[in-house]
Amino acid sequence: MTSLPRLSPKLTALVIVLLAWLSVAAGPPVWTSNHDRPVQLTLGEIQEIEAIEQGPRTASRAGVLEDMPSGAVLWQWRAEESLPMASVTKLMTALVALESLSPDDVITIPAAAVDIPPGYVRMGLQAGQRVHVRTLLYGALLPSGNDAALALAIAAAGSEQAFVDRMNARAQEWGLNQTHFVNPHGIDAPGHVSSARDLAQLARKALADPLIAEIVATPAITLEGFKLVNTNELLTTYPGAYGVKTGTTDEAGQVLIAAARRSQGDVLTVVMHSPDRYAETRGLMDFYFRHWAWVDAGLQWNALNTATGPDGRRYLLQTPAAPLFLQRWQLLQLRPIRIVRFDAAGQPSGLYQVWYGEEKLVELPLVFTPMP
Repeated sequence: MTSLPRLSPKLTALVIVLLAWLSVAAGPPVWTSNHDRPVQLTLGEIQEIEAIEQGPRTASRAGVLEDMPSGAVLWQWRAEESLPMASVTKLMTALVALESLSPDDVITIPAAAVDIPPGYVRMGLQAGQRVHVRTLLYGALLPSGNDAALALAIAAAGSEQAFVDRMNARAQEWGLNQTHFVNPHGIDAPGHVSSARDLAQLARKALADPLIAEIVATPAITLEGFKLVNTNELLTTYPGAYGVKTGTTDEAGQVLIAAARRSQGDVLTVVMHSPDRYAETRGLMDFYFRHWAWVDAGLQWNALNTATGPDGRRYLLQTPAAPLFLQRWQLLQLRPIRIVRFDAAGQPSGLYQVWYGEEKLVELPLVFTPMP
């Protein structure tokens, strides 16, 4: 997978100011920057560049917009500021619990697990109940049950504090340098913090686990008599949404880690202390799908992708897939080149290249299939 680098702000400013003027005075502008293969920019492309550089509108205190497959950070603001994280904590709780527990394990709910302060969300557990770990994971990640998170922690480590120590050890191991856990559920506590950058990394870890990925993509489910509804409204309102976790407390405000996948891309977003996490996240995701895309730049079969040898034999030309991640305005700037050769015996060989300006993005061997 290949991604194209963003233009620097300085280069963008040069493009917007100088080339817009040139487009009026002397036809389509040409961005050469000493390139042997210049990139010509239309006025529409210049406007697209400007829109990307200006970025999405945001009212949250911190956040990040990433391409999920490549990990490219496309936009961020205060992404390394440590802030209260609320119930997105439970993603780490689920990951650490599954290190010690099997989803099919049955545990007895201790009294300590149902000792939740008034006003905080509960799954509805009762002390002495026997419940499967799988059900507790759903209870922690869908309705964000704080009792479910505590039950998992105590079952996995013997005590809440021992489990929290494991959570912090994993945070250090995974390079979540702005993250520190005080409890397994996310209720406000001094020092219980994370950053937008760290939460994006945590979400990637969670989504890499097939069971957790399945759970956070579930809008609602009934297990062992518990009716569990996901707090993530995007799962039923935003096309392609498949996770991952909400969080809300007085100190954290509205927090949301979200992901959505469509044919042209796969996006991961984080907003922290947002006045309207759903509206803001929709805006971030729309910004991604409007301005970026994954495309297959490989040579596909069509009537033009053929070659004829010196003996008159015709060949179908193909290549393996060549996925590229780029800004949409760059699509028309790609230049495919086919290099076809025949030796003295008439045997074919060749290369397929895709260029962007003077940069070669793809080079693949051509596959020659004789045509009837």
